[in-house]
Amino acid sequence: MGEEKKTKKKKKGDKDKKKKEQKVVEAEFKVSMHCNGCERSVAKAISKIKGVERFTTDMTKHKVVITGRIKPEKVMKKLKKKTGKRVELVINKEDPKDDAKEADSALEAMPDQAINSFLYGYFGDSV
Repeated sequence: MGEEKKTKKKKKGDKDKKKKEQKVVEAEFKVSMHCNGCERSVAKAISKIKGVERFTTDMTKHKVVITGRIKPEKVMKKLKKKTGKRVELVINKEDPKDDAKEADSALEAMPDQAINSFLYGYFGDSV
């Protein structure tokens, strides 16, 4: 009669935190694609996955590169299930933008003399 039901209330703030914490990831997959139909079915499946911002498919190299706020393992499972193709995770990079920043900072740290000697040696004439 006087039983109380305990219910857990989910806060909207918890969901927002999880979404903000997830970083942009660039993942490369090896997917078995032999014709344009295979490539289209893979592209269609990827486009429907939540969190995918950008992707490229290369049928000749059997390669798919996906960038977005995704978990590569989940994407791999979904691709296998939706397409029925063999899918392997090749490369999993977090924050490709950070890698570009590191390369820029390394170039900035290089003294002008080193850059000029590289240019002279490479092109063989003055810049």
